[in-house]
Amino acid sequence: MDGEPTAKGIFHLSADTLLRIGLGVMFLISAWGKLQNPRVFQTMVDNYRMLPACLTALFAVTMSMAELLVGSMFLFTKWTREAAFATAVMLAMFVVALAQAYIRGLDISCGCFGEAERGAYAILSALVRDVLLAVPTVWLMIKGQRRWIADFRRMWYTAGRA
Repeated sequence: MDGEPTAKGIFHLSADTLLRIGLGVMFLISAWGKLQNPRVFQTMVDNYRMLPACLTALFAVTMSMAELLVGSMFLFTKWTREAAFATAVMLAMFVVALAQAYIRGLDISCGCFGEAERGAYAILSALVRDVLLAVPTVWLMIKGQRRWIADFRRMWYTAGRA
């Protein structure tokens, strides 16, 4: 029957919704922790030794706000692909920063969710996590639906046409 959802359509919309919720919540939690104590996050950024000291405060605030914006975009807007693109850019930055810290043997906290474990294992874990997060991010860049996340009625009726 025309207009009835197919299994493929339901899966696609469900995966889209779950990935958006997961990434959105993750970025909001990450941003919240950094915004609660911006000086601690600024110190974590400075510990990477990639930026001049005069830029670490600006970068720390900008990164926290970017994470807040991206998390909000995933959850509260139709701009799924744009949020996924911004996420891909941030993940690329994170991977470069973490990789250089690991290679240089820096004994630092990654700073991802506020204060956390330190050392090579923590950096390597964060590096692997960020590389793995690229998979759903790329999927959303390519297949992400331009719709409100809570638009379940529309989701049901358009699932059959996916």
